[in-house]
Amino acid sequence: MYPMNEILRGIRPGMPGRRMLPELLALVVREGVLERSRALSVFNLDELCGSLHRELGYDFSRGNRRRMIRLLIDLLVDCGWMEPARYGDRWSCRLHGIHLPGENPADATEGDGQVDFFRRCLRLVPGYLRGEEAPIAFDAENLHVWEEFLGCDEFQACRSVLLDRMASIAGDSASLLDLCHGPGWGIERAMERWPEARITAIDFTDAFAGSAKVRADRGYARNAARGRVSAPVEWFGPSDWKGFGHPLPFPEGAFDAVLFSCGDSYIRPDARNAVYADLRRVLAPGGILGILTRGYPDPEHRHVPSYWVRVTVLIHDFSESVCAGWHGFHDVGENQEMFSRLGFRGAWSPGGAMNLLDSALWILKKG
Repeated sequence: MYPMNEILRGIRPGMPGRRMLPELLALVVREGVLERSRALSVFNLDELCGSLHRELGYDFSRGNRRRMIRLLIDLLVDCGWMEPARYGDRWSCRLHGIHLPGENPADATEGDGQVDFFRRCLRLVPGYLRGEEAPIAFDAENLHVWEEFLGCDEFQACRSVLLDRMASIAGDSASLLDLCHGPGWGIERAMERWPEARITAIDFTDAFAGSAKVRADRGYARNAARGRVSAPVEWFGPSDWKGFGHPLPFPEGAFDAVLFSCGDSYIRPDARNAVYADLRRVLAPGGILGILTRGYPDPEHRHVPSYWVRVTVLIHDFSESVCAGWHGFHDVGENQEMFSRLGFRGAWSPGGAMNLLDSALWILKKG
């Protein structure tokens, strides 16, 4: 295993939020959302959405666009542009002290996959809010978009944390399922950090199969050059599994560990219980589930206390909403309740913690 300090060095929590907050706030002003909220004085979500529909042509008849406005409200409350009213689920716009923050040069790194992805998404937001179809899908046309985003430094470092800890619990030669393998970043990182694991990879689309297999071959060759033998990856695609809401094509207790990276937010809310129950089914007794996601900022600042992490989560959730199938991040307390009810317990520490890094990483054990 690698020293934890070395692994965490690649994670700069909140950095994308520092980079992107000025751009998102500028969008809020430019689109007229702030002006409409000021004109309403005190408002609830229905009233604000009604005004945005009438005045700006936003279409809330389908999809996640209404949720996007609630995301904006939560973000503007966190950064001081709005405040909750004294009663009910209502807010008001603050009329004084509003300014656009500048970017901190110390946080500006070239070629960051997250920032580039969020910036791309924000350019598409105005059209999407006015009814255009979700412009970014999991298809060959957008392969390079997902390659850069899912392979960013922060996600890669987070995968390393998950895989190192999972390996320390499950053992060197465990069987590992990479759920929704995408372009294969998790597979390659698993071969690096957990070379003796027997990897099975599955996805509901074959758009990324070529890239994933190239990364698997690269990881295999790298290990062979170092005298470490890795088993060939076993592949499953859309002919085997149609996606969330369909049972995984594996028997009960088939895997010692499951890596689930950046896919939780694409599960329909009404299907999450069944999806995670099925993941528990395919895990062996004592098996480990490692999840990379983000926790939705809680009003009490208990689960996600860091200001810049909160800002990053809200910007991420809002931006990726233009992607087909996005349902968003979930409340940390609700996650804890669901996992406990399904028979998982925390495996991160001897104290039984379920998550760390402001609830971005979850390591669970099948009880």
